[in-house]
Amino acid sequence: MNQRPLPTDHSLLIFLLALFLVNSPLRQWWSTLSLPWYAMYLPWLLIIALLALNQHRQKRNLDRGD
Repeated sequence: MNQRPLPTDHSLLIFLLALFLVNSPLRQWWSTLSLPWYAMYLPWLLIIALLALNQHRQKRNLDRGD
């Protein structure tokens, strides 16, 4: 009954989050604020960190045989 999600489910969720952060009205609002220059790169940093974490977990699960 308690099945684990497929590894591709996490990748798809990260992709949808990236799509939302990059192509949404939120981006327009974010760019009009008086934020430091690096603030526009923070969503990309988040996406890259989530993808790296996801890949690390997938590799660990494959090594364990799950």
